[in-house]
Amino acid sequence: MPSHSSASQPLHASPKSVLSSFVSDMSGPASAETKARIIADLRRRIAVQGFTDESPRGSVIALGADLLDAALPEHGLAAAALHEVRAADYRDMGASLGFAAALAARCAETFSDAPILWCEGSHAPFDMGRLYGPGLAAFGLDPARLILVSPSNPVDLLWTMEEALRLGAFAAVIGEIDGRTHVVNLTTTRRLQLAAEAGGRPALLLTGHASAGASAAATRWCVASAPSSVAEAAMRVQDMDNVLPSLGRPRWSVQLEKCRGAQAGAEGTASLFERELRLEWDARARLLRNVPVRSRAPRDAAPVLHVMHAT
Repeated sequence: MPSHSSASQPLHASPKSVLSSFVSDMSGPASAETKARIIADLRRRIAVQGFTDESPRGSVIALGADLLDAALPEHGLAAAALHEVRAADYRDMGASLGFAAALAARCAETFSDAPILWCEGSHAPFDMGRLYGPGLAAFGLDPARLILVSPSNPVDLLWTMEEALRLGAFAAVIGEIDGRTHVVNLTTTRRLQLAAEAGGRPALLLTGHASAGASAAATRWCVASAPSSVAEAAMRVQDMDNVLPSLGRPRWSVQLEKCRGAQAGAEGTASLFERELRLEWDARARLLRNVPVRSRAPRDAAPVLHVMHAT
C-alpha cells in the first residue's frame, strides 16, 4: 500500500487528467491557526482551478435509476444533507467505495462548476489504500475535479468536512472514516447534517463494514457487491473504447437502511426497506440503472476495489 505523505501529490493520474491533491501536515491535534491555514489553502485551490460557488443549489440530485428516484421522498438524493454509505461485510468495502464514487459523480454532474473534496485519514481505514486517479477516471469521475485532504485523526477529518460543507463551494464533501470509532456518533453526524443544510451541498460519509449506530444522516445505504452481466462483459471485449473493456458494468446489491421522510406503510420509499435493490453504474452516462433481481447467485468479490484504489 502506498505510504501517506505530508506533501501534495497526484493520484497517479493520466497526463490528461491530474488530481489536485492537498495533504495536511498535521502530526497531532490541529491548532486554530493550522485550521485557519487549511481553510485558506482550500479557498486558494478552488480559485486557482477556476471553480466558483455560483452553480445552482438544487435541492435534489437525480440518481438515474427511475424506480429508486421515484421512491425516494424528494425523488432523488437530497442535496443539502448527510448520506451514510456502509459495506455489508469486509469483502464489500471496495463495492461500497465504488457506490460512493457513483454518488459523487452524480453530485459532480449536478454541481458542474464545483470541485469535490475527498477526506481520507492519514492512515486509510480497512487497508483500502489510496485513491487511484486512472481508476476514478474510468469510473466516470474526473480526478481533476477532486481535492484530496488527509487529516491526521478522525476528529480533524470530521472538522474538515464540517468546515468545507459550510463553505458551500464543493459539489460534494466525502469522508472515509472507521464507523466503529467513538467520534462517529449522533452529535458529530448532526453537526455534519447542519453544515450540509447551511452550505446547500451534500456530504457522503463512508463508515466501513461494522457501523450501524445512531446517526443523523438523511439516508444510510448498505452496499454489497453483485455479479455483472456475463453477456455484456463478452460484448465489451470487442469494444476497446468502452470505459472498462472486458468487464461488465459495476453492480451492487443495495439496501436502504434509513431514509428521513419515509412514511411507514406507504408505497414508494417505505417499500425500499423491504427489498434488495440491484443497481448498475453506467460510467459513460454517469447514471445508475435499475437491474432486476432474478436470483441470489453467490457473490464474488467486486473488481471495483482494484479500479478505485492503488495497491
